[in-house]
Amino acid sequence: MASAKSATGSAARRTLAAVAAGALAVAMTAGCGGGGETGSGDGKQLTIWSSWLKGQPGQRFLQGVADDFQARTGIKVTIEWKGNAAAKALLPALNSTEMPTDIIESTGGAITNALAPTGGLLDIADVYQMKIPGTDQTVQQAVGDQAMSLSTPVDGTGARSGGPVQVPYWASSSNVVFYNGKRFPELVSAPPQDWDQFMAVLDAQKAKGRKPLALDGSIQSYSALYYTSFLSSIMGVDALAKASLDKSGRTWGSDPGYLQAAEMVEKLARGGYFIDGYSASKFPAMENKWANDEADFNVNGTWLPGEVGKVAAAGFDFRAFPFPAVKGKKAPPLPVAVNGLAILKKAKNAEAAKQFAAFLLQRSYQEQVSTQLQDIPVMKGVPAPGPLQAVKDVFDRGEINTFRFPTGLADYLTKVFYELDDQLVFGKISAKEFVDKMVSQTAAYWRSKN
Repeated sequence: MASAKSATGSAARRTLAAVAAGALAVAMTAGCGGGGETGSGDGKQLTIWSSWLKGQPGQRFLQGVADDFQARTGIKVTIEWKGNAAAKALLPALNSTEMPTDIIESTGGAITNALAPTGGLLDIADVYQMKIPGTDQTVQQAVGDQAMSLSTPVDGTGARSGGPVQVPYWASSSNVVFYNGKRFPELVSAPPQDWDQFMAVLDAQKAKGRKPLALDGSIQSYSALYYTSFLSSIMGVDALAKASLDKSGRTWGSDPGYLQAAEMVEKLARGGYFIDGYSASKFPAMENKWANDEADFNVNGTWLPGEVGKVAAAGFDFRAFPFPAVKGKKAPPLPVAVNGLAILKKAKNAEAAKQFAAFLLQRSYQEQVSTQLQDIPVMKGVPAPGPLQAVKDVFDRGEINTFRFPTGLADYLTKVFYELDDQLVFGKISAKEFVDKMVSQTAAYWRSKN
């Protein structure tokens, strides 16, 4: 499997884990460029800046779609392969009179975080009402309201701001539990429904002398998947935001759910469930060990098989199920990030760009997202790669997290939450110490901002 934007598939995807850790999207920014376009082109050509690089699976996929579009419509498509820095490279041009591209293809985070706040993106709600070529289905019907919501910027309160600025064509999820189906064939048909059931599996592996959980502790967002997922299941997807925004810090200590989630992490950290060396490892050492059957489970993102496929043990059967619920609670909604196309407000060929966005969502191309990109197609009913089908089923049912963190909390999460979460996951502090420190350091952080 090979689906990442970078050479290893790591950078863009771990950004998703940071953004969506435990079903909680981090620091999505406000504003979108609603309004009409100022197109001055002839409509017979179209330029795309893409975050794929030449030779990557996604580059070959997107070029193939562009070639088909050009052959069927007569509209010439030029694609510049910019890599992960595509959105950043476009920023200086947004204030110029001459726009170098009509479409930016990138991660939803880059589009929503970096570009939407400038006001340089087109509100493309009308694209969602366009028919996908060869069907009676609209874009919105194909991708669902949830994917449309994930493509809409938010304001400082986390509320939607304006209309959608992106048409997605593939999706990824972060907190997914991966395992080798050959080692655990019973989980393929009957995955654990809550954390108590999963702990029984982990305890059975420990009894065999195994350290069942792999974790690359050098990636803070990976470590945070445990606490934030437990917290989301216990208290809801807005619990972390609620505590983070309380400038007194007292929310962290006022509700027992914050402590309960920390106690569950403490049990894993101090109970010997994580693979040896996880706290001092350098990515991707631990996921590679997992792929070589040195650990049993890896809570990670849908990109994981693509990252470790070349080093996996012979016959490794990649399987996955969504992060289980805390017993007696609902499962944390699936965190999802979408990748897709945004149209520049100053695009010279905005109408051609809209045609291309709808064209891209034809079923045959969505099937290629699964077979070539080896990730989750956004169109309902289109199968995902085998290891990800359980995740795709949840996606198609709409059981995904659409809550978005209020703007401006990324710095807080980096300086306060992630640092203390690392100490908790590494077993350096207890659950009670974690909560107490979150109370005091949250208050100190907000005082420093006055």
